[in-house]
Amino acid sequence: MTTGTARGLFALVVLAYLGVFLWFSPLLAQDYPNHLARAQILADLLFQHGAEFGQSFRFHLLWIPYVSGDLVLATLVQLAGIKAAAAIWAILVFVSLPAAVCAYLRARGTSGEITLLMLFISLYLSTDTFFVMGFFEFKLSIALTLVALAMVESLRQQWSGARFGIFAALIVLTYLTHLAAIAFIAMAIGASALWRVVLGKARIDREIFLLVPIFCVLAWHFAAAVGYRQQDDIVAQGTEWSTIASKITRSSWDFVRYDRKRDSIILATLLAFVMFYVGGRRLWGKEGIVTPQVLEPLGYAVLFVGLYSVLPFATAEASFIDVRALTLTPFFVILGLLNLPPSTAPSASRLRAPALCLAVAVACINLGYLVFYFHRESVWLTQYRAIVADIPAKSVVLPVFTQKKAGNVLEHLHAASFAVIDREVLTPYLFSGDNGSPMKYFRYVYRPYAPHELWYPSRWDGQVAWSQVARQYQYLLISKPFAASRIPIRTRTVAENDAAALLAVE
Repeated sequence: MTTGTARGLFALVVLAYLGVFLWFSPLLAQDYPNHLARAQILADLLFQHGAEFGQSFRFHLLWIPYVSGDLVLATLVQLAGIKAAAAIWAILVFVSLPAAVCAYLRARGTSGEITLLMLFISLYLSTDTFFVMGFFEFKLSIALTLVALAMVESLRQQWSGARFGIFAALIVLTYLTHLAAIAFIAMAIGASALWRVVLGKARIDREIFLLVPIFCVLAWHFAAAVGYRQQDDIVAQGTEWSTIASKITRSSWDFVRYDRKRDSIILATLLAFVMFYVGGRRLWGKEGIVTPQVLEPLGYAVLFVGLYSVLPFATAEASFIDVRALTLTPFFVILGLLNLPPSTAPSASRLRAPALCLAVAVACINLGYLVFYFHRESVWLTQYRAIVADIPAKSVVLPVFTQKKAGNVLEHLHAASFAVIDREVLTPYLFSGDNGSPMKYFRYVYRPYAPHELWYPSRWDGQVAWSQVARQYQYLLISKPFAASRIPIRTRTVAENDAAALLAVE
């Protein structure tokens, strides 16, 4: 396969991915329906003066993480409608990583062959566990991290006030998208600055200047943004630390989405690609592994694994903290290995074609994997929304999630957000400042009593105040399967099918 053929094939594969996202939109990616519902409410509050949702929700602009993504998605909803906006946003998130990879590798002067290989792999990395969990702002921030590192490379090569201004603006945008990326950028810049200053390849004053915008947004966050909580906000207390065993188990987090066995097929193909390509490279010698193009990416990978090792799993406002640090690790490991210098062995050149074919195979097998699960979820969602259609508009509804994890994903956890989208009902589980989420600019005017969202699969029946449920809710929207004996209040079945049941509270 020639490089030109591979480029054309890459374009076709990207179009196939985009077609899949359009066909199955809106994606039932764990948290994504919740974000879509909040975007629809924000569009109403911002552009329609709260005509539909103004009595139940309020918005106060705060310059804090998540607000940029919410404002963009709300604007898309207003301009294109919820279905089109859902597809556009998913596509933007998906293409953000390949685009950022291209920008970063170009800034580093990476060869066209390696860039093309990394672009194929980025299609897989772009649809990792966090993507199918609907953590779209976080995925965008990962792309912004690479763009910021590309700007750092550009500034190190040719310093200018204009470029520094663009870099500073990029840091602000990244902060308004997700806080974790700011920490990643700071660590990467700090580590590479130390490396370059020690080798005499960078000026210490300019390296310090690169950290100034980061220090400024962090100072803003900890001096002002963290104080936006209100006295009656529900905030989890304490920090959850992982055990050594759980750290080891979750080290494969990014590669396990819906099913470990099926995901292992794609991972095996990826490992085969790396082995074939590295088989044609030189590991040792004067121009072996000890080169900046190899050591710097591998150093970043070690840095992020170190972060994963020391970070907690959850704090008061965030969860999955440590595993987020692993997101860029595969990218930097593969990049470092691909940059090993070519071997002079006669057999080395014969390994390039199989390696390229395996890179294409990773992207294509991953696409088939996504089609399988997106189709299954689309069929389920059609049934679920048929039950949602029977809910009277503007009712007060308590969703009951009853299912177990599929791999690392709680597939239907926020499916009830479609009741907000389709029927403008009031449910208690939208991400908002008053329920402990970081979106402190978005709040309920009145938030009804809400048991823990996972009370049913976790068997926390005793922690549900059923008397409050009976007083405050008109309907229960329950995913299947469920046991009627675990709903100890008087109800009447309004509608049901294989996906869910709608019960009227009597």
